[in-house]
Parts: sequence; structure tokens; C-alpha cells
Amino acid sequence: MGFGGKKPLTQNEIASSMGISRSYVSRIETKAIGKLAKEMKESRLNKNAPA
Repeated sequence: MGFGGKKPLTQNEIASSMGISRSYVSRIETKAIGKLAKEMKESRLNKNAPA
């Protein structure tokens, strides 16, 4: 992902720069996307809940 106007990096580039394996980067990415999806779902549910 590219942040702050920087070019997006591949999982291999991220892994290399952090000294971890590409598969670990993939696991982190999957977990982060899951957390974001959960937050978005909860946010929509709370928005539609009666006050």
C-alpha cells in the first residue's frame, strides 16, 4: 500500500525492508483487512440502530 503519496510496495519489498518473511507480511495484511471489515460492519450496524 502507498501512504503519504509514496509508491505502493509489494509484499516482498515490505518483507525485505522489515527483515521478515513475505508470508508473515501476508498474514499481517489479512488480519488487518479483517479488522477493518469488522469495524466497518459494526459502524454500519451502529449507524442504523435506533437511538
